[in-house]
Amino acid sequence: MMEKISKITANAHTHTTYCDGKCSAEEMILGAIGKGLTCLGFSGHCYTWFDESYAMSRENTEQYRKEILELKEKYRGTIDIVLGTEWDGDARDLDPKEYEYTLGSCHYVYGETTGRYYTVDYTIEELQACKDEAFHGDGMAMVRAYYEAMIRMVQNRKPTIVGHLDLIRKLNAGNRFFDETSEDYLQIAKEAAKVCVDSGCIIEINTGGVYRRYRNTPYPAEPILRYINDLGGKVTINSDCHDIEGIDYMFPQTLELMKRCGFRTVWQLTAEGMKEYEIL
Repeated sequence: MMEKISKITANAHTHTTYCDGKCSAEEMILGAIGKGLTCLGFSGHCYTWFDESYAMSRENTEQYRKEILELKEKYRGTIDIVLGTEWDGDARDLDPKEYEYTLGSCHYVYGETTGRYYTVDYTIEELQACKDEAFHGDGMAMVRAYYEAMIRMVQNRKPTIVGHLDLIRKLNAGNRFFDETSEDYLQIAKEAAKVCVDSGCIIEINTGGVYRRYRNTPYPAEPILRYINDLGGKVTINSDCHDIEGIDYMFPQTLELMKRCGFRTVWQLTAEGMKEYEIL
């Protein structure tokens, strides 16, 4: 019989000072304990060869793995610690067997005509440059390239969890770059969501964009969440936290959002891996 839960007590999307987080791994663990979490998964950004500004370096990746495994033993019996990594779509030199789970994400759009990677979640200026330089001002073409990259990542990498599926929305408040309510946009996003579901990956509902005040709803947007539920997709709730305060941000409200979208179960990280629970 499936175990039932009424609250989320785990987070599988956690960053530290090994990459672009603000706190050490142990500080994040103590923060999670203070918030009553039972399990904390670390997902340091893996080394990204074309952009070393935010990710772990080749040099400190091994130290990251070593420290998380040491902390796993130190806090055994108090909180379950799980070693993961956030695997960017075009990153190389990563052996997933060295981690207990992988979180697959896309943070970039590659401009075929410019030969440049553009971050979709950094600044408005860079996303504008992506739209103008690489896609001749066509926002929907940029969107299509983003979701095509997401599809390739899922099909080639088959990550445990798909991170912030529609991150391309982050800087698009007020439909600044494209109309995310349009049928064209929703069709493109739904095609990517279907690939994720068909692959068997668990899709995260990510509250980080709300915590950092970029958007007022989690990723993915509600129409995509409802579509994922219609397809029988698997979902988990993560905070994409970079500091202690964000570790469990908006978890109760997001669980209610899931129920409104029709979900009856939620997946949560445990010491034994991802586990499905019935939502009370």
